[in-house]
Amino acid sequence: PQDAKRKIQSALNVLEKWRETYFKVRQKIEESGRDQRWEFDRKRLFDRTEYMAMCCQNIHMVAQVLEDFHNILGPELKAVTGDSQGIDDVLRRVEALVVPLETVPFDIFDRRFQASWEAVMHRFNEDVAKIEDATKTFINESFKKLRSAEGAFDLLQKFKHIKTRDSINKQMMDKFSDILGRYKEEVQLVNKLFDTNRESPPTFKNQPPIAGAIAWSKALFFR
Repeated sequence: PQDAKRKIQSALNVLEKWRETYFKVRQKIEESGRDQRWEFDRKRLFDRTEYMAMCCQNIHMVAQVLEDFHNILGPELKAVTGDSQGIDDVLRRVEALVVPLETVPFDIFDRRFQASWEAVMHRFNEDVAKIEDATKTFINESFKKLRSAEGAFDLLQKFKHIKTRDSINKQMMDKFSDILGRYKEEVQLVNKLFDTNRESPPTFKNQPPIAGAIAWSKALFFR
């Protein structure tokens, strides 16, 4: 998506430069006073390029959507949730978003097909909304089954600085309460293990009792 965004932005710059250049030249000619007023039919001059620029903006938005989803549905989320299959299923739906755009049976830059192109983009936006909802549901359910409070907290800290869909980012930030709940459970479990074995800590064979007890307590701490 990043490479596509760069190429699309270059195309947009060319299309916008045409209009900018026309008005700069027109202004110079008028200021010189050497020629008659330089005026042409602006609709004929810019109608096609402005429509092409609008289509490029649509495509740039598509690339941004793909990038946003890939930013969140990556190996870090898989590691924390432990549900690679679920994430891969959502990613396949993300990749399928571009199929209708790649297979349109018309020239998207031809204004005669504007209504058809708008219908394609409308369908795209509807599909994006559905995938967003599915992703938020997946995240919500996954964080209820956290494997590690520490890992999940680290993930949220990382995603604070990663651009993704606004609604998904908000969903991730709302997971702090789930993480604190999981952390509380982990602390209570470690505390129970300590209270149960504090009088006779489990040690390795032939390990000095005091050294073994210290090693055991350290292991509980790092757990």
